[in-house]
Amino acid sequence: MGLISMYVIGQLVLLSAVLTAVLAVIDSVLGLIKLNSTVKNLPIIGAHWGLGISILMVWWIDTWPAAGWGLVMKEDWMNIVANGAIVYAAIPLRDAIMSMVNKGLRA
Repeated sequence: MGLISMYVIGQLVLLSAVLTAVLAVIDSVLGLIKLNSTVKNLPIIGAHWGLGISILMVWWIDTWPAAGWGLVMKEDWMNIVANGAIVYAAIPLRDAIMSMVNKGLRA
């Protein structure tokens, strides 16, 4: 059972890295077409832009990483939203792991 948890954490870190790249690309495209400030100023969407993109990414990829921990909801949309939120929340974990790896490579 411990091996499965390791793969779930690896999948979350990988998905959060992909999400970070996707957010950077979308933000640069929106900046290029001068819509970045317009989207960021929308009342609910602008404040939670990354979470929305994360949910859409999980829906599009059709993966539920938290299912490896036994977190499966009754409805599909619940799984998509919960897993999107978990992937979005894993960005600081990815940052911490990357920092730890970079410090180890410098040592």
